[in-house]
Amino acid sequence: MNNEVLIYFFYGEDNFRINKEIEKIKSGTLSESECDFNFDKLIAPSPSEFLNIAESYPAFAEKRIVQAEDFDDSFLNDESILEYAKSPSPSTLVIFYYNEPKINENWKFFKELKNTGYFKLNKVRKLYDNEIPSYIKNLAKEKGASISEESAYYIMRYTGNNLLNIDSELDKIASGINAGSNSADSKVKTEIPIEKIKSLISFSKKFSIFDLTDKILDRDFRAAFSMFDVLYADGEEPIKIISILYGEAKKLHRAKIQEKSGMNIETVLNSIAVLPFLKGKFLKHLSLFNTAELRKIVKLLEDADLKLKTTSYPPDIIFEEFIFKLNRL
Repeated sequence: MNNEVLIYFFYGEDNFRINKEIEKIKSGTLSESECDFNFDKLIAPSPSEFLNIAESYPAFAEKRIVQAEDFDDSFLNDESILEYAKSPSPSTLVIFYYNEPKINENWKFFKELKNTGYFKLNKVRKLYDNEIPSYIKNLAKEKGASISEESAYYIMRYTGNNLLNIDSELDKIASGINAGSNSADSKVKTEIPIEKIKSLISFSKKFSIFDLTDKILDRDFRAAFSMFDVLYADGEEPIKIISILYGEAKKLHRAKIQEKSGMNIETVLNSIAVLPFLKGKFLKHLSLFNTAELRKIVKLLEDADLKLKTTSYPPDIIFEEFIFKLNRL
């Protein structure tokens, strides 16, 4: 048997990206018409149900695909499944989707397959926030839209890290840009201006956590109070706001100390990885606070975080108290 992958195993925390990868495998293996007769998704299958399809020949195609979900270790370690895995049908591509963040690699199934060339194990973790803009750019490119890093960051600010929402907004952008196109060759190759992105994208909220963070760091506490009331009523968690603010305050504090030590401001910005299009905003915030104030803000954030995690005080009261204390600095 050659090194062609015949058995994929996906697991992890990011269902969106797992499903995206599975769709790529499907579309790269079967045409739409071939899928009708040669793709089967099995939910909690029995070994006999799975094998009945996996061992069948494809209909009017070179391959068939069988995808199994919602199974447990007893299914994977069943002797008939293990026997199939040792010698899979060369005309069947199997996709196992284990919807859990972890697997037990000591299961017999993995021990039997880990050193074979036809098995591929895929762990898909959630993206870190600093990885999302690059992911947005690449996803936009797949949809035929070229966007800048600033545009990707703009989209992330208003969708958060929900990849399903991001995908939906990128569909709107791609549709708006490519409206009237008759072929893939006519898709826009040049970068879409951010002003065009703003006109195409639609959001369910008038502002986001990041807008609230900006108002706090602008020292516009009256606007911050109003924004927080709306966001909290809409289900936003204060602990998440605290986390984002803490990261920004720590960056500002570190930059202030480095600047005070005589370090060139450009070197400071590079050392804490401030994106070029955020430079002006960062420098503005840096000018609004001194080192002592930033140290106090970090301490207030740590205290608020501890209260949110260890006390029964209402979260909104804890956060509003935090803003009140900031206002008194």
